Amino acid sequence: MKKKIFIAAAVIISTAAQAQQDTTAAKQLDEVIVTATKFQQKQSTTGKVVSVINQETLQRNAGKTITEIINSQTGVFINGANNNLGTNQDVYFRGAGSGNTLILIDGVPVGDPSQISNSFDLNSIAVGQIERIEILKGAQSTLWGSDAVAGVINIITIKGGKNKISPTAMLTYGSYSTLRGNAGINGTIDKFSYNVGYNFTSSKGLSSAYDSTGIKNFDDDKFTQNNVQANLGYKINDRFAVKGLYSFAKYKANVDAGAFKDDKDNVVDNKNTISNLAFSYTVAKLQLHLSQTFVKAERVYTDDSASVGGFAKYSKGNYNGNSNITELYGNILLHKKLSLVSGVQYLSQKTSQDYLSISSFGPYKTALGDSAKANNFSLYNSLLLTDVKGFNLEAGFRYNNHSIYGSNATYTFNPSYNIDENTRVFVNISSAYKIPSLYQLYSEYGNKDLKPEKSNNYELGVQTFSNNKRNSFRIVGFKRDIKDLIIFYTNSSFVSKYINRDEQHDYGFELESSTAIGKKGNWTNNFTYVDGEGRNNNVNVKNLYRRPNFVMNSVLTLQPVKSLTLMPSFRFVGTRLKGQYDAGPATQPQYYTIDCYLGYEFAKYFRLFIDLRNITNQQYFDVVGYNSKKFNVMTGLSFDL
Repeated sequence: MKKKIFIAAAVIISTAAQAQQDTTAAKQLDEVIVTATKFQQKQSTTGKVVSVINQETLQRNAGKTITEIINSQTGVFINGANNNLGTNQDVYFRGAGSGNTLILIDGVPVGDPSQISNSFDLNSIAVGQIERIEILKGAQSTLWGSDAVAGVINIITIKGGKNKISPTAMLTYGSYSTLRGNAGINGTIDKFSYNVGYNFTSSKGLSSAYDSTGIKNFDDDKFTQNNVQANLGYKINDRFAVKGLYSFAKYKANVDAGAFKDDKDNVVDNKNTISNLAFSYTVAKLQLHLSQTFVKAERVYTDDSASVGGFAKYSKGNYNGNSNITELYGNILLHKKLSLVSGVQYLSQKTSQDYLSISSFGPYKTALGDSAKANNFSLYNSLLLTDVKGFNLEAGFRYNNHSIYGSNATYTFNPSYNIDENTRVFVNISSAYKIPSLYQLYSEYGNKDLKPEKSNNYELGVQTFSNNKRNSFRIVGFKRDIKDLIIFYTNSSFVSKYINRDEQHDYGFELESSTAIGKKGNWTNNFTYVDGEGRNNNVNVKNLYRRPNFVMNSVLTLQPVKSLTLMPSFRFVGTRLKGQYDAGPATQPQYYTIDCYLGYEFAKYFRLFIDLRNITNQQYFDVVGYNSKKFNVMTGLSFDL
């Protein structure tokens, strides 16, 4: 295994010295990002590790889901991204467990308080809603708060366009009778900007559970989804502006009873609503932002009968979560090269949950009433020093006060130095925290004495570009130490509850490169290695379950003529430990997939594409007992004025 890692690393490193690239890398170098500091900043001036999935990349992945797209990024492994639509998908960022990656929509945290880990269901987001995605790595709680332990994924939605009226539309169809469509209109009229869009997905699907018997009588699990989004903005004058976002997503998915277990009438109905209103004020040296956001999540699981071997004849679970986020933050320029980011945030969350099952033994009920709630108040400050003879620095702290456990604090210290105009070295020493979820506090296993999980993160890296800024290479090493880990504990009397006890220690490195192939295209590669162990009751345990030590992605983008794009890609996933309760061998085998995208602009505003995936028809499992897609195809037509 180590030999394979070093060979792959050598291949990626060698690409940094190859021939010239098109302008892609140069655009990325000067791309303006917002997630690193909460304000617009050129990517070339930050010492943080940021990756950007821009609109061009999204268009070239138009037939994929958001998790399939993010899954190819450095350091990210989304368990189940290539499974049937609507299945659970856990985001493992740099080896961290589910719930340790903060998901943002336009800079607003959208965690679901009805989930055990407070995680957000990425099934609720349609790619047609997205302008770009920024991925910020490392501990980022100082600016972004709870859950930003391993990193932040900021999904930035489409806003008003430059023209008065710009319609867009796309229709795709492919394997498993999967139909996707979206239509929208955006523009700017005087001081008013707007974007309104609708997205639809329907799929016959495949069986979520794997049929190990070979009888082939498992039914296909269907999926339907509707998404509506509206972004409105109005510039009152040169100083004041207001904008609003409304997003509603609803999907219905058939799911199975578990690994290797079919179920013909088990259904999940999911609704997610996001409403945001934001005001901004800008003068020469000051920018202020005030926003109010409401997030509502509703999930209903219904099983009309136990179609495989269980004793329950009927079950239904209702899970509702509500978040209220108020935030005021600003950026003031103290000096030409020194600025201060400062803000306050109030976050309140509540959940109500109930479950009913009926069997030959009678009914069984559990409930978590709407008294399950908590709130946080946070104050944060961050100083940004930029380009003092090549030296840059971000240093900040955050104070957090929780209504149940009390207070905690985090820090960040991020110096970087530009050796020359092409090469930058950076260090990031920072901390993060994850508050106990409402389920961990209030359920029948709840414990109101829980403390937040606390972590320290260390990063060291270098990024370099060729003289023409058309080739790039980045290497980053990282280490993460978490203490007061929240675990589900059962004592000798078989009494179970959540407690703080364990530790987690993870480490690894990432390599990324982008290399030209003349003026006809470019070749991008990324490589992630992660390892770690937990310390459980003073015993060290290898516990990166379902998370591979080694992942590699390689994408070749060619434009032999202006209107034609050819994009073959290769993905390799190394061995990984099975889940604690999964079937099969202790170590799951490695696998690879080969995809190929072909796009053709046959008219000024029209593009036709075909996306071939898993061309070699590999059989593999991210979760043992659940199907991953074998060879499949999506084809589509898009219109963008």
